[in-house]
Amino acid sequence: MTHEQFTQIYLPFSGKMYALAYNLLRNRDEARDCVQDVYSELWIKRDTIEPDKPPLPFVLTMVRNNCLDRLKARNTEPSDELIETLLDHNTENQIDAASDLNAVIQLIEKLPPDQQTVLRLRTIDGLEIDQIQELTHFSRENIYTLLSRARKTLREKTASLKE
Repeated sequence: MTHEQFTQIYLPFSGKMYALAYNLLRNRDEARDCVQDVYSELWIKRDTIEPDKPPLPFVLTMVRNNCLDRLKARNTEPSDELIETLLDHNTENQIDAASDLNAVIQLIEKLPPDQQTVLRLRTIDGLEIDQIQELTHFSRENIYTLLSRARKTLREKTASLKE
């Protein structure tokens, strides 16, 4: 397999590979390293890969296995939910969801810092308004305004992504 063939076949899957790796590892740098390792392994094995094999499931399996190895190397116990995800061979819908989630996370990171903080505390951390008020020292009205603006911005941006 030539370099050109390799890039035409496998490079288009980098986004889905990263989304899966990030979804499983929850660490950007480690997810990037995982994708890079998979590409390196693919390059090394390029002449032994069966050309009839569909490339997407093959590379996603490689990413999933690499992530599992990394989680084991961390010496942490993966959650039951993570194990189910890793063992589920029908992950294409999960990859699409992870890719969408990754896009939303990137949009959240572009929000103004106050909106970002309040949105993360409320939506991701699940804190109540009173708890957010104690942590941020913002008024309740300010918290509601920041949440409303952040959600409105995300709705607008995600709607433009789908078009």
